[in-house]
Amino acid sequence: MRFLRSALSLAALSVFGPAVAADIEPVYLEPVQVTATKEPEPVSSIPASMTIVSGEEMRARGANDLRTALALVAGVEGTPGGDSGGAGSVPAIWGLREADAFLLVVDGVPWGGAFNPATPSIDLNGVERIEVLRGAAPVMFGATSFNGVIHVIHYAAGKAPGEATITGGSPNTYGVSISSSLPSIAGWKQSAGATVERRGYRVDRQKFERYNGFYRGATEIGTGRFHLDLDLTSIPQKPGNVIFRNGPKLRTDILPVNANHNPSDAKLDQQRGHLAMGYDLPTSFGEWSTTLAFTRTVDDITRGFLRDYAPQTGAEAGDQAKPDDFDADGYLQKRQITDVYFDTHIDILAKPTLNFVVGADYLYGKGKQNFNAIGYYIGLDGRNAPSASAQHVDEIGRSEDQRNFAGLYTQVDWKALPSVDVLAGLRLNHTHETARGVAIANDMDQMQVQFDGNGGKSKTRVSGTAGVAWHVLQQGRDSVTLYTDYRNTYKPKSIDFGPEAEVAIQEPETANSYEAGVKGALFAGRYEYDISVFRLDFKNLLSFDDAGRPIDGGKERFQGAEYEGRFTLCKDLKLTGTYAYHDSRFVSLKLDATTDVSGKRLELSPYQLAGLGLQYLPRQGLNASVIANYAGERKLNKRNTAHAGGYTTVDASLGWQFQRVGFNVNGYNLTDRRVPISESELANVVSGASSYYLLPARLVTASVNFRF
Repeated sequence: MRFLRSALSLAALSVFGPAVAADIEPVYLEPVQVTATKEPEPVSSIPASMTIVSGEEMRARGANDLRTALALVAGVEGTPGGDSGGAGSVPAIWGLREADAFLLVVDGVPWGGAFNPATPSIDLNGVERIEVLRGAAPVMFGATSFNGVIHVIHYAAGKAPGEATITGGSPNTYGVSISSSLPSIAGWKQSAGATVERRGYRVDRQKFERYNGFYRGATEIGTGRFHLDLDLTSIPQKPGNVIFRNGPKLRTDILPVNANHNPSDAKLDQQRGHLAMGYDLPTSFGEWSTTLAFTRTVDDITRGFLRDYAPQTGAEAGDQAKPDDFDADGYLQKRQITDVYFDTHIDILAKPTLNFVVGADYLYGKGKQNFNAIGYYIGLDGRNAPSASAQHVDEIGRSEDQRNFAGLYTQVDWKALPSVDVLAGLRLNHTHETARGVAIANDMDQMQVQFDGNGGKSKTRVSGTAGVAWHVLQQGRDSVTLYTDYRNTYKPKSIDFGPEAEVAIQEPETANSYEAGVKGALFAGRYEYDISVFRLDFKNLLSFDDAGRPIDGGKERFQGAEYEGRFTLCKDLKLTGTYAYHDSRFVSLKLDATTDVSGKRLELSPYQLAGLGLQYLPRQGLNASVIANYAGERKLNKRNTAHAGGYTTVDASLGWQFQRVGFNVNGYNLTDRRVPISESELANVVSGASSYYLLPARLVTASVNFRF
């Protein structure tokens, strides 16, 4: 044990420098999570890699989206934007960047239901903490994720601190947010908050606004506790641009990065309402908890994308492009999605060393959309954008999809020895999906049915997890815990409700993951660390060929190592370092009869990720932070013939906090890197172009906050 402790101490010192003086005595609290178990459990007892980011820290350093909130979480790329607009994001965990590969949870409810994570509607106002679990949660949440869970947890009713913030910045960005606990009425505890936000961009015409209001209430009914959450969100967006790729070259040489090739009336407008109710009842067997949530989302969408051969109609072809030579495709779409989530489970304490959770849940999702497809001409500089509503409709279509995910689950938490925790569980899943679509071509105003079909698929399958945490050392605040786990799960393939009617329910995605690591604390709790290695074997990952058609039957492997260390140098001063090595490859995949990409790296998955942050965040007085993130070289296509170099971003904050009032200046992406960070699946479907979203330009804001 002495040798192990000395080795870990030496590793920490090599990363962070000399140890701090022994008389520094920071406040130490054992972090507690609920994501892996649905019941409060210390992170040190969970046989998995997990990070908790406090809301207080996020607000102090000016985190304003998932990218900045998760900037110091090892191996996570919280890249902003994507097909869901500037308000959304497409996080990558364990080297896998897929819109539905991770599970987004808000206060215990899957946020996005049975379809894709609803990242645009995430508002960090009133957030107590974010828990990030690497890897799937195949027992507690079933057929919903593969590479990780991001759980956003708000303050409970009546517990929210009173805070208000006013923000303004460049380019054309401003916002107001407020959250507070309200007076209790006859035992009814309550909290409420609201956000009005506008985010501007350098890209011509791009912006988004977010209007959010939430209310939380709770009271004692009988011997139990009833709680209610209401969240209303309106998000009007003007979509930005993508840059297409011709062969190995991303065409930033002919496409201005701040041009916008969407129609003049482009929009991504969303209205979303969410209501959740729950009742927690102590029984003679244990705590019985029930949750019922209902969500309704309505989208009004108009957008478009350049074709990848657009330059051939312009100067590169040596002729003058004409307005009737269409070089872009777009669509007008209405979309409605309904989600229902129900969960009931009981946490039974059978012995002081043994407790288990038994439960059942049901996740329902129904979505439908109708669209009009158009073609239009727009110059490569993006000027004189035409109106989509004034264009001839080339195709009319509609589709709908209904999903039912049900499960029975049990998970055992057994303290086999005073130093050994075992966590294991099984789940019986049943998924049933039906889909239908119709597409009608409108050629010279002659209607002709192109597609009229439907499909359905049911699957009953067991998923599960097993893990062990061995507390090798526990002396005061110092600890060393070795852990390992195995997880097996599956998930029906993603449905994004894009402008297409050709429904085809494919075989589900399946995955096995293996993880091992060491975590704990040293130097009287001042240095917290987590070092892990993982392997994720994936089968049937959603992939597309060069024409945007889905490919079945591939196998992929994600493996690597991650390190996360946090060193409290002195009171309120913390140094954080992260590093991840990810090797993400196709084990076997054919794009067509002659093109085999087996052994190639997955797109936009870098070998190396690193982060370094220095944060001085006292409750009063001067506060400051600087965070640098590095992402290594990435491949842009499955053939690995196109690549993008590595890049570094820097975010920083500087401010002064009085007892009640504080002032802050924040800078985001201060290095002003405009690099490709995610690929557009919509552009491939709509216009046939391999197109990429760029990292948003530098943003600088100033804010004043009030505590009451």
